[in-house]
Formats: sequence, structure tokens, C-alpha cells
Amino acid sequence: MKFLIDAQLPESLSEFFSEHDIVHTRSLKSGNKTKDKSINILSVNEKRIVITKDTDFYYSYIASKKPYKLVLVKLGNMRIAELKRYFKANTEKIIDVLAENSFIILEPDKIRILD
Repeated sequence: MKFLIDAQLPESLSEFFSEHDIVHTRSLKSGNKTKDKSINILSVNEKRIVITKDTDFYYSYIASKKPYKLVLVKLGNMRIAELKRYFKANTEKIIDVLAENSFIILEPDKIRILD
């Protein structure tokens, strides 16, 4: 699988997807200032799953099925250490769910599927 981590999330989350092709917006030409439209285009063209906290992607996905696939992180304002613990505990499940689904929301007590 291919992933793109959006600017509001730390680049260090990449470590949990080490077996996959993953980029962070920081490494893109416009870096963390990359526009949502550009992220959507890249996602569709490269079949990258966008991992984000930005609810604008929710509306974009509902309206036009862009990005290619979406992981919306709704975990509140966790410290980075807590966020990393969450991903460490749930990465395998996230990967499994994404194999069959296109849109999921990560919540503190569950992974919600919104296909």
C-alpha cells in the first residue's frame, strides 16, 4: 500500500508503516503548505491513502471520492507519544480494514468504516 501523511500529523508515524511506500507532506515540493487539491491529485494518481486530521478531506471524499482512500484521525488532541501508542497498537488493523474499504475514521475506542 501507498500512504501520504498530512501536515497535522508527525512524520514519525511513518515508522508504523515501514513495510509500505509512505511519504509525508513535508517531503513534497510545497512541503506542509501543500494544498488539499494537490494532495487529492497525488493521492488519486499514485493510489495513495491519505492519513489526516483535516476534516476538509471528509467533505472532499463524500462529494467526489477524492482522495483515493482516506484515514481520518479523530483522536482529539493527543500528545505525540499517545498518538504513537495508538498507531503502534492499531496499524495492523488499519491495514487490514483498508484492504477492503476506502474510508475509515480512527476514534479512541474503535475504527469506524464509512464506505
